Amino acid sequence: MHKKNFLILALFFWIVFITTLSLVSLNGLPKVSPENGDKYVHFIFYFVLTLLLILTLVNKFGLKRSIIISFVIAVFYGIIIEVLQGVLTENRRPELADALFNSFGSFVATIVVYLNRKRLNFIK
Repeated sequence: MHKKNFLILALFFWIVFITTLSLVSLNGLPKVSPENGDKYVHFIFYFVLTLLLILTLVNKFGLKRSIIISFVIAVFYGIIIEVLQGVLTENRRPELADALFNSFGSFVATIVVYLNRKRLNFIK
């Protein structure tokens, strides 16, 4: 499978994964995370989302534009998901802290990629 196709497929499945876990009821599952542990999950989900977006877009837009576009998409997607939790679900509610951790994960991913851009010459 060509690298570009693999990245598009990985991005698609990651978005489906995030959307499903964000909008499906998790009431029947035991809570095993530490207090506010879900914030780490939000961070990781959007860190990976942003990395996948950057890697998918870099050949079309260049690295700097891909970083900006990916950050904007991930932040807006995270906000939309939080709003949808309040609109589409009965047992989930939107949380500002979740949206902030989504955005923070995306921001850190952009910084990591930018600071390591010379080492990441394999993404071209």
